[in-house]
Amino acid sequence: MMDAKQFFMVCYAFPPVGGAGVQRSVKFVKYIGRHGWKPTVLSVLNPSVPVVDRDLSRDIPTEIDVLRARTLEPSYRIKTRLIQSQTSTPSTPSIYKSWIRKLAMHWLQPDAQVLWNRFAYRLACKSLRRRQFSAIYVSGPPFSSFLLGCQLKNRFRLPLVLDFRDEWSLSSQYLENRSQKNSVIETQIRMFESTLRQADAIIATTKASADELARCCARIGSQALVRCIYNGYDPDDLLHLKRNAERFANFRLVYTGTLWRLTDIAPLVNAVQQLAERFPLDAQKLELHFVGRRTAEQEAVLSTLSTTSVLLYLHDYLSHQQSLQFAFNADGLLMTLADQPGAERVVPGKLFEYLSLRLPILSLVPSGETERLLSEHSLSTNIHPSDTEAIVTWLSNAIRGKASANDFPAAQSDFPNLDWCNRSIQAGQLAALLNEVDVS
Repeated sequence: MMDAKQFFMVCYAFPPVGGAGVQRSVKFVKYIGRHGWKPTVLSVLNPSVPVVDRDLSRDIPTEIDVLRARTLEPSYRIKTRLIQSQTSTPSTPSIYKSWIRKLAMHWLQPDAQVLWNRFAYRLACKSLRRRQFSAIYVSGPPFSSFLLGCQLKNRFRLPLVLDFRDEWSLSSQYLENRSQKNSVIETQIRMFESTLRQADAIIATTKASADELARCCARIGSQALVRCIYNGYDPDDLLHLKRNAERFANFRLVYTGTLWRLTDIAPLVNAVQQLAERFPLDAQKLELHFVGRRTAEQEAVLSTLSTTSVLLYLHDYLSHQQSLQFAFNADGLLMTLADQPGAERVVPGKLFEYLSLRLPILSLVPSGETERLLSEHSLSTNIHPSDTEAIVTWLSNAIRGKASANDFPAAQSDFPNLDWCNRSIQAGQLAALLNEVDVS
């Protein structure tokens, strides 16, 4: 990296923070040096987050500087207690907590991580003054980091690249603790449009999201370049995966990742309940494994399966590598998206790693980009979430297929080329965009 161009990378969600969104930034950092750029990363010192995955730090090259600024956010445990106060039995403490939560939701815009920005700005300014950078890159959510990026752009007159790992409007719409007040919604819209106007380039993780952002830019007069860089998979992560030597008679269907409103599990649960009623012998041979975080609402939906003979296993968050290993030993992988407005533009990050494992995928998603991408791969079966009968049929065939053929289905030797979603190639796409906006 001796002759590499320097760029400043703002990533609140960075190791030791865990989760799917972290992997995108980590893999960019890991591979972008091959394409002529070197980042200096600014992240948070005391992250207020639900999960930690220290293993992801192994992907960060030793020569990369990672700066860490403190945040004034309360711990994630405290934030969780404030959220739970909304549904707890009314009492003086719970009412007090609820009042604090509502006040915070009103003033901390666009998100609670805005409490990081003050210290992050100071540390960023010190670094930007000491070294010659050619661009500023910001990953969001949290979208308050985009506001920080705009401050830094205006101070140092550097090109600004905003990477929307999720759509701002969709994230706000489906979060469990979102605010419904018109004043808050209007504030977020103003912030969103302001960041678009100040950006030199904008990245989305799906083509449909890129098109939506391009329309927004055209409407408000932003001149930003808009590009799609998908999430992907890292071939290095597959090198040490091993098949379980012990053969299991049951059919194992595995879901990895977060279950929340936008990945509602109810369609599968409804189908499994019908399977248990109509084909009880099949149901006894079905294992459902859920690996990752789940909202209380989704936990409640899954709990209804306790009355069936299906084997249900709920696993807490695992490290990225452990989660991949768990999925690798599955008979089938589950993908879900709720049939909600905007879901047609969403592509869950795990889709690409699912494809790299070359296992059957049961995809319960509405029409949209996820369905289109999966329809190009013969090991995937797309079923609309409302088609309960088709889901029951797939499950029954999968269970019986494994029992009779000892495999469901056989892995294909002519599996489609996945180079287009290789993390190294995607880092090259980011480098190309940085080259476009670089005016140094």
